[in-house]
Order: sequence, then structure tokens, then C-alpha cells
Amino acid sequence: MHDSFLMQNISKSLNNICMDNGIKKITSMEISVNFNSHINEENLLEHLIDMNKGFVDKYTKVKVVFGDMPELTATIRKVEGEKK
Repeated sequence: MHDSFLMQNISKSLNNICMDNGIKKITSMEISVNFNSHINEENLLEHLIDMNKGFVDKYTKVKVVFGDMPELTATIRKVEGEKK
């Protein structure tokens, strides 16, 4: 349940990053989450395809790194994409 809120916040943040940097399509991204998070590459990509259709598709490479960080926190470490 809590991870769904975290994925929503990741989605909103990615949208803002794309808008602020003129990115029209994300080709790859990397995020860090807590060791106990249930977020993985597959479920995050599925969520982002649903919520960020203009920026993310099935070809977007998503990497999730688990680390020692506060629960319900994600750090967007890298976003690569095509400019407008």
C-alpha cells in the first residue's frame, strides 16, 4: 500500500523532471529505495507506463537499487532521455 504512494510520487517527480528539462521520452532511469520496499523494475515500469504515457513506454529501461535509506523514500539517481 505504502509503495503505491511512493510510486505515485516517483511518477509525479519524473513528470516534473521531464517538463523542466525538455525531455520528451525517457530512455532509461535509475532509482534507489529502501531494502524493505516492494518496488521492483517490473511493477515500477508498469506503473510509469500507465501514469507517464507520454514519457515512458515498454522500451524504457528501469533500474531499482536497494539501499540503506529511510522507508517510503526514493531517490531518482539518473534519468536519460530524448530532448524535444
